[in-house]
Amino acid sequence: MVPPYLNLSVENGVGILQLDHPEKRNALGWELHHGIVEALEGWAYDDEVAAVLLIGNEQYFCSGWALDVLQGTTPEERTRFTDLAYRLMITLYDFRKPTVAAVAGVAPGYGMDLANMCDITIASENAAFGSTQVKYAMNGFYHGMLRKTNSQRARRMFFTGDPVDAHEALRCGLADEVVPVGTLRESALRLAGEIAEHGAELTAVLKEVALRASAMDHVSATAYELRVTHDLLGRDLFAHRIAEGLDRLRSGRSKATERLAP
Repeated sequence: MVPPYLNLSVENGVGILQLDHPEKRNALGWELHHGIVEALEGWAYDDEVAAVLLIGNEQYFCSGWALDVLQGTTPEERTRFTDLAYRLMITLYDFRKPTVAAVAGVAPGYGMDLANMCDITIASENAAFGSTQVKYAMNGFYHGMLRKTNSQRARRMFFTGDPVDAHEALRCGLADEVVPVGTLRESALRLAGEIAEHGAELTAVLKEVALRASAMDHVSATAYELRVTHDLLGRDLFAHRIAEGLDRLRSGRSKATERLAP
C-alpha cells in the first residue's frame, strides 16, 4: 500500500520518492515520517533501485516539521516523535545507495535538514535554505549543515535562522547545482539516472566508501579504499565492464569522457 502523502515510482533504476501533501506544503508529520522510512527500507536491497531521488514539486520541497503535531504534546508523545525523526534522518543519511534531493521554494528548518541528509542537492532558482528552528525556540541540525558547508557558515545559519537563496547555497556548498525554475525534476532525475546507470551493486559499494572514508584519517582512508578496489577487481561486474570499455576504446570512444563532448 502506498503511504499517505507520498508518491513512489521507479524510473531507469531511480527510486523516486515524491512528497505530496499540498495542504501543509509537504510538512513532515507522523505519516510522512513513517512513509519515507518504509520506502527507503523497501528499496535498500532492491536491485532494481540503484539511486533515490527525493523531491517535492516545482514550487516547494518540504516546509519542515508539521509544528501543529508538536503543539501541546505530552513528554511521551514528544519522545515518540523525536525518536521517529531520528529514525528517518539516520535511515536517509546511511541509506546504502546514493540519494539526490531536489529542492524548490523555501526549505525551512527540517526541510533543509532533510536535503542535507542526502548525498547531493539540486536546487531550483526559486529555492531558499534556512535553519529556521531557532525562530521557534528550537535547535536546527548543525551536523547536517556542517556536512555540506564550512563551520562559519553553518554556525551563522544555526545561530541566526536567516535563510540563503539558491545561488548562495551553491556558493557555500549546501547545493551542488542550481537549475532554472520548471526544470528541477528533469535535471535532478537526469543526475540520479547517471548515477543509477552504474547499477545497484556498484552504487552500494560507492555509497559505503563515501560514508566510511569521510570519517577516516588519510592513511586509513587510502588503505580502506584500496581494499575496496581489490575487492571490485575480483568481481564479475568489473570483468564485464572492463571488456566493454576496451571495446569502446578500440572503436575510438570512451565512456569516461563522452559526456564532456560539446
